[in-house]
Amino acid sequence: MSVPARRDASRAAAHDASPEYSRDACAWCRNPIPEDARSDSITCSQRCRQARWRFNRQVEQLEAAAQPKRLAIADPPYPGLAFYYRDHVDYGGEVDHASLLQELDAYDGWALCTSAQALPAVLSLASSYDGWRVAAWVRGSRAGESTGPLSSWEPVVYKPARSVVSGDQPDDALVFTARPRTTDPRRVIGAKPAAFASWVFQLLAARQGDELDDLFPGSGGIGRAWRAACATG
Repeated sequence: MSVPARRDASRAAAHDASPEYSRDACAWCRNPIPEDARSDSITCSQRCRQARWRFNRQVEQLEAAAQPKRLAIADPPYPGLAFYYRDHVDYGGEVDHASLLQELDAYDGWALCTSAQALPAVLSLASSYDGWRVAAWVRGSRAGESTGPLSSWEPVVYKPARSVVSGDQPDDALVFTARPRTTDPRRVIGAKPAAFASWVFQLLAARQGDELDDLFPGSGGIGRAWRAACATG
């Protein structure tokens, strides 16, 4: 059997149903496929094969990014500091961060707020999971007694929900000095500002239509920021 005959038979079975395929025409540039090409070739060259793969991969990423995602933000009492919240209606003692990370892993994207002091322990627990990163919120130092340098930043361990992000890529550090919302009747210690919430939404590659769970609502600020973000598109 001739080479063209073998190629025609295999292609007719595998690719005739595809609208982009036309037997001896390259599936990318539409030029003829060389006679000495493999019988299962659908492109005329390595260059066309790679270009076609890259294009189709980008299409797949865009389609995946367009699907609604389940997101979660957890801003629990930081390890060793739960006593600050003993008068809060949701107080339950120290948070089990191992169980919390297991819960977060069920989401497409998530963010976990913690302290610089607790970060090594949190990262040790997170090592069992894939895809997470660490960002920093530089909030400025707070007055108080300290045996060393004053803490002026807080880490955020997060996992983006998407690999394709529309608009500008966010920085993995936010420099924003937060002031207590003293007029907020629901304010709790450590409540995050709206700028922080917006930054975390960008880290997660969140989009309108996604579902966001605030696992430790506290003041409810994260939820209010998310509703505002969705309302403005």
